[in-house]
Formats: sequence, structure tokens, C-alpha cells
Amino acid sequence: MKMRTKRGLVSLIVFLSVIVGLVIHTGTGTPSALGWRDIAAICPVGALEVLAGAKAFLVHPIVLLVVILIVGFCVGKAFCSWVCPVPHVRSFFRPKSAKKAREEGDAKDAGTRNGTRIDSRHVVLLGTVASSFAFGFPVFCLLCPVGLSFAVTIGIWNLFRFNEASWGLIVFLLVLIAEVVLFRKWCTTFCPISALLSLVASKSRVLRPVVERHTCLHAKGKRCTTCVNICPERVDPHAMSIPECSRCGECVEACPSGAISIPLLAKKAELQAASNIENTEATQEASASEA
Repeated sequence: MKMRTKRGLVSLIVFLSVIVGLVIHTGTGTPSALGWRDIAAICPVGALEVLAGAKAFLVHPIVLLVVILIVGFCVGKAFCSWVCPVPHVRSFFRPKSAKKAREEGDAKDAGTRNGTRIDSRHVVLLGTVASSFAFGFPVFCLLCPVGLSFAVTIGIWNLFRFNEASWGLIVFLLVLIAEVVLFRKWCTTFCPISALLSLVASKSRVLRPVVERHTCLHAKGKRCTTCVNICPERVDPHAMSIPECSRCGECVEACPSGAISIPLLAKKAELQAASNIENTEATQEASASEA
């Protein structure tokens, strides 16, 4: 089974858990507030918004925020590819031709997001917290495509179950469509959830891709950029630090020599060996260009 199919199934299970919660009233919540009745693990950005909006020390959000950040420290941005509904929602509104054009455009920037970097997403994250502090409530939650995806789902449920038609359902749907269509690079340019998780994932070695030194075509003197071109996060698995990696597995399936794997825990020596391949190739390219 392809990794893309596996990711779709996991996202579907999360989606169905919300539907089941609505049907049998279990209160399982959504990925924005996942849990069981009074025990909820809210979105880390949502936790920051709650703390900023309340302007007070609240134990519950702080504990939940710490737990979620620890998970992010271990598995990086796995949420972005395995749970977040945005990539799947976007696929409904983007034809294959547009997707291909996007991939070709992103390929130009492939490998440019290695290591911890501060970009526009972190500015949005800072603005998200600041706006909650200023207005006293989680402002970003009104625009978050993750929350909007499930708000639309809940709105449709209420429409059929209770015959409750509301303008809110139409507004939520229109805002969601506008975000995934107009802001095509939401995940890499705007998403504060992605920004926050990337800050704690720089040292993560759990379930991250590892390149086998002796199998990689780079080590054999061949020029191959398949892994970085296919990566939706535009990272190079050869690098020592790839906090933007979402554990999607695309590079594993695309590698023509089968040199990439995703072990439970990557060894530092393996990462260093792969990084040496990248550095050697970069040096060779620099020498060739000077010559």
C-alpha cells in the first residue's frame, strides 16, 4: 500500500471519529480539540491563543501545550501529512495540471528548507498570539482551515440531523475554499501550526527518513534530485537537520535506488554519513562551476 494511501486512511479515520462522536455523543471532538469529554488536547496554537486571550496562567492549556510540543519534538511535523485535512481538501479544488505545475515550481526550491529557519509562518504565529492577546479570544481559530474543515462537517451534520440551516455553514465553506484555492502555499507560507511544530522538531530522529550511504546514487557519482523534488516540504533527506519533514514517506517511494528508509529511530552516524554525501556533492558542484 502506498504511503499516500496510508496517510489518506489515517486522515479518514480521524474524520470518521468526529462523525461518530456527533452520532453517538461521545464528545471525542476534532483535531482542534481532540479528546474524550472533559479531557481534551487542543491544538498547540489554540493553547497559546487561549493563554494569550485569558492573560492569565492556566494550568490545563499549559500542560496540554507541553505534551503536544513533546510529541512534536519526537515525531516532528507528522501531523501535517498524516492528520491535517488541508492537503486532502485542497486536492478537491486543484486539477492535476495545476498540481503538476505546483510540483515543478516547488522543485526549484527543493532542499532549501533544511535546518531551522524563521520565515513568514513564524510571523503569522506571532501575529496569531498577539491578536488573541489584544482581542481576548482565539482570533486565528476563525480562519484556521483545519478548524474550518471540521466546522463545515459539523455544520452539515446539524443541517441534516436537526434541520438547522445557518449562514455560518456557507461562510465557513466559502472561507475554507478561498484559503485552499487562493493561498496555495498555505502550509509552507502561512500555517502557524506548521511554524510552531518546526521549532521543536530540529533534533527529532524518530521516524525520519535516512539515506543509505552506499546505495544512494550520489555516492556513485550520479546526479539525482528525485527525493528533494518529490518532497512536499521541499527538504533534502541527506541533511542532518530537517525539522520541516512531515514523515510523509514520498521520498522513500520515489528513490530510484531504494536508498531511503524510515526507521523507528535514526542513528546519528547514519545521518552524518548521508550529510557527508550532500556536502561532498555540493563541493564538487562548486569546484565545477569555478572551473
